[in-house]
Amino acid sequence: MNQNTAAAGWVVQLTIPGVPKPPVEGAKWRPAETTAPTFQFFNVAVGAPDKAVEAARKKAGASDEAAMRVVRALSAAEIDSIKLRAGEAKPA
Repeated sequence: MNQNTAAAGWVVQLTIPGVPKPPVEGAKWRPAETTAPTFQFFNVAVGAPDKAVEAARKKAGASDEAAMRVVRALSAAEIDSIKLRAGEAKPA
């Protein structure tokens, strides 16, 4: 996608934080205190990045505090190839 083409949609990333791990008794080394975060991605056919994040948040059922951001733009051809309708959000 070149710089002159407006985005037809966005890939949105939801970050799911790691969970605390219980301490390991008698371990010779100190393990990580939490598990690694995981990510969930959504393809969203909305041109404005902030509106795309909100559409993905609604689709995921995520709270307002959940970390979400746009990752990259989607072209009209990409949206057509993944069969998204205007305003729709789908898990990637």
